Amino acid sequence: MYEQTGGRAKRVIIVDHDTSTAELIAEFLKDEGLVPLCYASWLLSVASIEQAQANLLILELGLGDPSAALDLLGALRRNPPTCAMPVIVNSTDDRMLARLAAPLRDLGCVVLTKPFELDDLSWSIHACLDLSPSKAQRLIC
Repeated sequence: MYEQTGGRAKRVIIVDHDTSTAELIAEFLKDEGLVPLCYASWLLSVASIEQAQANLLILELGLGDPSAALDLLGALRRNPPTCAMPVIVNSTDDRMLARLAAPLRDLGCVVLTKPFELDDLSWSIHACLDLSPSKAQRLIC
């Protein structure tokens, strides 16, 4: 379970086109004491992510061209209020994840291949959220 920060529970944005996967992750996050915010499309703006005041982004890269998602991640890193936000990227396309390994690493993303075990997701979430904001900013921004 996570302690509240500043009087509110930690918030996690989940972006996944598969609503059943998003709902499963959301239920898991609720059990962990986190507040899930689900979106079916990764076509979010940096402003909407900043406005959500989330502590973590879990982003599914669907099949096809990931360039828009990489653009979004790059914009997050260039925006001071979101530059240190931890990001977990996942996809069923392991070849695409391998091809994008260097850019995703440079953007400070944790990568999971779907299907993943909830234990692996839990470990990744804990690793991301247990990183202090100042340490994350030094590592990513």
